[in-house]
Amino acid sequence: MVVDDAVAATIRGQSQAQVATFVASCAERMAQVFTGLSGDDPARNGDADVVIRLVEDLWNPAISAAAFRDYVTSLEGFQELEPSDEEIVDVAGIYSFYSVLVLRYAALYRSSADVEDALKCAHASLTAMGQLDRNLRGAEFFAQEAELQQHVSSLGDRGADPVQRLRDGDRAVSQQRLVAIQGRLTR
Repeated sequence: MVVDDAVAATIRGQSQAQVATFVASCAERMAQVFTGLSGDDPARNGDADVVIRLVEDLWNPAISAAAFRDYVTSLEGFQELEPSDEEIVDVAGIYSFYSVLVLRYAALYRSSADVEDALKCAHASLTAMGQLDRNLRGAEFFAQEAELQQHVSSLGDRGADPVQRLRDGDRAVSQQRLVAIQGRLTR
């Protein structure tokens, strides 16, 4: 699933702060998917803590690039990103993988300010939602993600109140995604 050309062009022309908000928004929409699917496993408590801290820090423009390099290193140690000859086939594993991938690209953007990492973050989000649509009859998560990416990319510099409203909306979307994926687990 490719990022919309207009979104990509807009992102490429934005300030670092605007793109940082874009990747924070993408990550927020996938965070509960990871914590909801992995959070019940005591062995993953540390991973869930990393994800929660990362998402919080993604919204904070004062966090240093070095801190995000540390997050990238942590995420690369998650089981979802470990090399394997086996294909991921279980539902929880697939969406946990996509969540970690989105988070990794968001952290990579904040560590280097390479806009291509922001676009990879958006691409991974779209791919995950496209796959979810294929597995849920009548779902429109891909269209929703594309629309949200368009919306966030079109916003200019924002103050604290609009960013908090954006984040609250993204949290609600993340919860909806988790509920839909958990519904697939019971089938």
